[in-house]
Amino acid sequence: MRRDVNTLLWLVLLVLTAGCARIVAPVGGPKDMTPPTIVKEVPANNSVFFTGHGFKITFDEFVVLQNTTENVLISPPLSSQPTYSLSGKTLTVKFSDTLRPNQTYSFAFANCIKDFTEGNPIPIYNYSFSTGSYVDSFMLKGKVVDAVTASAVDNCYILAYINNVDSLPCTTRPDFVTKSQKDGNFSINNIPSGQYKLFALKDVNNNMLFDQPNESVAFFPQTVAAIPMPRTDTITDSTRAETVSSRVQQFDSECVLRMFEEADTMQSYVKMQNKEAGKYELFYKNKISDPHINVLSEDTVSFFPIIGNDTLTLYFKQIPADTVTVEVAANGKCCDTLKLTPFQKRNVRTRGKRENKNFLSVTPLNQGELYKPLVLKFSYPIHPVDSFEVQVVSIRRQSGNDTSYLRLSVPDTFVNQVVIPMKWEEKVSYNLFIRDSVFEGYNNLVNDSIKVNFTAKTEKNYGSLHLSYKLPAESPSYITQLLGEKGEVLMEKAIHTSQVIVYENLPEGKYKIKVIEDSNGDGEWTPGDYRKSRLPERVFYFPKQIFVRGNWDLEEEFQL
Repeated sequence: MRRDVNTLLWLVLLVLTAGCARIVAPVGGPKDMTPPTIVKEVPANNSVFFTGHGFKITFDEFVVLQNTTENVLISPPLSSQPTYSLSGKTLTVKFSDTLRPNQTYSFAFANCIKDFTEGNPIPIYNYSFSTGSYVDSFMLKGKVVDAVTASAVDNCYILAYINNVDSLPCTTRPDFVTKSQKDGNFSINNIPSGQYKLFALKDVNNNMLFDQPNESVAFFPQTVAAIPMPRTDTITDSTRAETVSSRVQQFDSECVLRMFEEADTMQSYVKMQNKEAGKYELFYKNKISDPHINVLSEDTVSFFPIIGNDTLTLYFKQIPADTVTVEVAANGKCCDTLKLTPFQKRNVRTRGKRENKNFLSVTPLNQGELYKPLVLKFSYPIHPVDSFEVQVVSIRRQSGNDTSYLRLSVPDTFVNQVVIPMKWEEKVSYNLFIRDSVFEGYNNLVNDSIKVNFTAKTEKNYGSLHLSYKLPAESPSYITQLLGEKGEVLMEKAIHTSQVIVYENLPEGKYKIKVIEDSNGDGEWTPGDYRKSRLPERVFYFPKQIFVRGNWDLEEEFQL
């Protein structure tokens, strides 16, 4: 009997346990997307007569703190970094600096306080206190943009100085500091009223000084007047707020700091590249000007230099069999002695087989375009050709195929492309054929047989853009640029007065318009120079992307 009772009790317990498990099983729910909430601050935010060496912030949930060195901005900056510790849901901040009397201090936590479970950050949290009788209630605000692209610049330092000395950002840490947000906007809060010198800095070595040649900088040419912060119940406002004169420059979100990297005028040789016999590419740090090549070795060699933006390419007319020593000078100052060693032939494996490059490479350009000629581009400059034949097969659905022959020549020496001067008919398919060994490069390679197949476009594939540029009454020269969808410059023209530019026969697609204010008239964009108090030349972008439709004339107006 006792055994039966024990068995019955075990069965009851199993049933109850199974039932309980079904009741408390976890269920799915919406993901937590809410950042932590502050429930307590000790001392209270915007406290006055502060005498301590730290403060505490308590949240409604457990938090983590990330990268305080870069993401906690303290104004005015402290000489040593505070310490941060977490206990439960409370963050404790301690510092050892002796605080200035009658000074407002602000701690800005930018995206570094996150909840423990989902990592939701508090975008910006400001904690301020004053060692005096009031918390300063003025601010500086604005936006940082790239001087060339006009796009927002985030995560750069904004430096504010009370004094107005030209060398400030190069020698002195700022009086107040903050960082720009993702949209480029910034605000320096809880500062005294008055005039400030304002800078933005991409600080490479993280010392809040403009002291590296590759650091980007922005500056406002005049001092800037701080403006009153919006009133809130938690701010202890100074009753001594001054009336800002209408003559003083107000710096708000409509004013911008245009960031640039100063031009590096020191030229230097970087490296050499030799990917094929007879071709040597010399790369330089900056744009090349006025190159001079002097052969130092005893060999008699002949070559043609091609100047790129920052690349000098040497094509030899006779492939060097031995090392050639040359002295290359560029930009009037940079001079290097280089050894051009003979090309080492490399075999390329393709799917287990070796592929030897025995032919001169030929690339067709502008296939099927109505308003651009077909161009054959060679990988190496070629010798003149007295005469060669191009077989052209026209394929028409209704009338069948038609074969014609073009007789052309290459009279010039050392060219790397040949134009096929033929007008194509709309919607007609073409097969072009040129036999092998017609073209011989100076690298001793000849072409394989050339076959080009395409169907000509129609006029419905092209449109036109009529753009009216409206310039200020008194304006310098401007450089107008039509850009492709990827930002490449398609057409460029300098203008001095308001006018309409017609861009005809544009392939259907998306375009952008860029205008450079060419203040010094050198035909290109010029960056700023802080030490010379020169701002970067302004760049304007048409406020919307332009879509050119086929067989359509589009009219737009660009008011600068």
